[in-house]
Amino acid sequence: MKKQKRAIALIMAGLMLVGSITVNPLKADAEEQQNISQTETGSTAEDSQDNENQQEDVTADEGQQDQPDENSEAEEEQSQTEDNTDDASEPEELKANSWRYRDGEPVDQGDGVAAYSSRAASNAWNKVNGRYVNGNGDIIQGAEKKGIDVSQWQGKIDWAKVKADGIEYAVIRCGYGSNLTYYDDTYWEYNVSECERLGIPYGVYLYSYADSTADARSEAEHTIRLLKGHHPSLPVYYDLEDKTVENAGKSMISQMAQTYCDKVSAAGYRVGIYASRSWWTSYLNTSTFENASWSKWIAEWGNKCNYSESYDMWQCTSTGSVNGVNGNVDLNFWMLKTFDEQPVKVNDSKIISYQSYMQTFGWQPVVQNGYQTGVTGYAKRLEAFKINVGSGYGDLGIQYSAHVESYGWQDYVSNGTLAGTTGKSKRIEAVKIKLTGSQASKYDIYYRVHAQSYGWLDWAKNGEAAGTQGYSKRVEAMQIAVVPKGSAAPGSTAEPFVKTATAVKYSAYAKGIGWLSAADGKTAGTSGQARILESLQMKIANGEGTGSIVYNTYVQSTGWTGEKKDGASSGTQGSGKRIEAVKIHLTGEMASYYDVYYRTYCQSFGWLGWAKNDQTAGTIDYGKRVEAVQVKLVRKGAAAPGSTANTYKQAEIKYRTHVQTYGWKDYSYDGETSGTTGKAKRLEAIQIRFPDAKMNQYIQYKTHVQTYGWQNWVTGGNTAGTSGQAKRLEAIQIKLTGQMAEKYDIYYRVHSQTYGWLGWAKNGESAGTEGFAKRLEAVQIVLVEKGGKAPGSTSKPFVKK
Repeated sequence: MKKQKRAIALIMAGLMLVGSITVNPLKADAEEQQNISQTETGSTAEDSQDNENQQEDVTADEGQQDQPDENSEAEEEQSQTEDNTDDASEPEELKANSWRYRDGEPVDQGDGVAAYSSRAASNAWNKVNGRYVNGNGDIIQGAEKKGIDVSQWQGKIDWAKVKADGIEYAVIRCGYGSNLTYYDDTYWEYNVSECERLGIPYGVYLYSYADSTADARSEAEHTIRLLKGHHPSLPVYYDLEDKTVENAGKSMISQMAQTYCDKVSAAGYRVGIYASRSWWTSYLNTSTFENASWSKWIAEWGNKCNYSESYDMWQCTSTGSVNGVNGNVDLNFWMLKTFDEQPVKVNDSKIISYQSYMQTFGWQPVVQNGYQTGVTGYAKRLEAFKINVGSGYGDLGIQYSAHVESYGWQDYVSNGTLAGTTGKSKRIEAVKIKLTGSQASKYDIYYRVHAQSYGWLDWAKNGEAAGTQGYSKRVEAMQIAVVPKGSAAPGSTAEPFVKTATAVKYSAYAKGIGWLSAADGKTAGTSGQARILESLQMKIANGEGTGSIVYNTYVQSTGWTGEKKDGASSGTQGSGKRIEAVKIHLTGEMASYYDVYYRTYCQSFGWLGWAKNDQTAGTIDYGKRVEAVQVKLVRKGAAAPGSTANTYKQAEIKYRTHVQTYGWKDYSYDGETSGTTGKAKRLEAIQIRFPDAKMNQYIQYKTHVQTYGWQNWVTGGNTAGTSGQAKRLEAIQIKLTGQMAEKYDIYYRVHSQTYGWLGWAKNGESAGTEGFAKRLEAVQIVLVEKGGKAPGSTSKPFVKK
């Protein structure tokens, strides 16, 4: 039949070219109604009585044919630029024939049960005491939201008025038939842009004329083309009702539906099927339509939907009246779905409301206390959510936190603020929710999440974690219930949260190697290779609650570089400058649960003791490189992982010598050897100073030099001796003055030609030889607290002829 129509279209196109004949195709919408007999629908006598004066199995958009424009559309020739190019000129004429239309004309249905019918209750299809009622004023069990479905038949809609009139969502026709611009709904772009502008949740439908899988594929492409750039929060429906579709037969209808839904779903959209109840029971009852991820939209006009299986949306009348829409409009109710959880029975449904932001689907409709938000069955991540407390509850507030991919636990937010992220494609993995204010003592708040791989986990409450951590599993939906204090939990509370162990992960940048990673007390870096570390990175894996790990590095010639946290680099990677010390601490809730311990492997000293919670680990003023680090989290108050003695070394005094052949050596510190032994190299000069230059005034020293004898005293940082004269040092005297002399004794000894190491001198005594022409080859200097024990033997520090 369709091929015959296309052949006629080709002939007509030829006549148009030679005879200037204009074809005026009727763009029939075909979303119309038919009075289905009780026999066809299978209604029982009880059903008939319950739906008295109703029409059954009739669907939306009564009379919504695609009407030609009065003045210009009959003369317009539209170029065909889409995928389907088998027609010579204009597309074939489409006239809707279904249980609602006959040759593009609506079948007379009488007045039905319109919202304004004389037989309808005054509050028909509106809320009474928070529940929607039907035309008789009876509660519609399971009705959650009220919406409308529209096409170009409604003309230009004032969507602001529609929203103000209590309409909570819309289903918008994008077009009909195969992928030709001629078959686009002329008001599609206007309707969808207005819903997006005003924040009205919406779904989409396309009216099908398919009789083959190729047609269904083209109709899917038609839908996807029009959806580009749009993200409906409700499903995209395939409208199956036309006689062309019916004539394809039950098996082909299943194949066409599968083709359409697979293709649209693969493009990232939720999908569903629209049909009358009789179609669902007669044609759409194969296994294909048992797909739980396909939404079911049932058309049955009357006071009750008699479809016995689960469904998501019920189209109850075509004669609704909504402010902002000229004429009649289809009314629909979004129902509780079997793949959504039934709401918790609560005393007060208005105490909180909340909504979630889903991958692909965007913001979901706001739901009230006890309901599920989010979508299961589509493998889509929940990325953000917001929770509000209703008015009239005093100072009752709410705080909530999300554990987000890559970021971990976010800080708590409150009262309608977004938790999670949008536009970053990051999954929420767990949540925590708690009530605040003086009124919070009157309530418990329970919540649970549907987690990837796990399904619905058990109920958490009052700030406990719900979800997973450390397994990279997305939250797909959540359910919240505020109940009076002490009330029974809505279900099991055994396992609301699944996590791997909390640990710290860290990396060290070793010169010549690059980044070396470790975790939980293992070594990051090297030992025995004399490699400097230039930079560090750290982060918490699977942290408990909010908080960060914060760290600071002490770098050669720079000092402390400033605090970094949560994976940022601290140090000077690639600069060739060594890290000499590090400090680490935790913040937020993590600091309440854990101590962070850490230690460093340092040049000359090896492994130092374990520091914790922002103590310094490493060395300062020694000029010694950190070669490796270990970091470990320990439960608050538990034992340290090892010795906590000598966590760091702060240089007290430093000195360097000018050595024959070698020149000035690097500084030595606190008893280290400066100079050489066993090489017969003379010391020619020396400089001594404190790490804090302001303290140099409190140290003095002088040397006995070949030929010159004893020189004058010099103060810290100045040179004693000679350079460039090849004169040996033979002896030295060092003393402290002022406040340093009150706190410390200064000990020193020398390695002298022929004698080797002499004993320790102190506080201005001579060390070395005089009158023997013996060179000094090395020196050691150390501060000791006043009256403290000498670092070694004090016997014979000086030999004089």
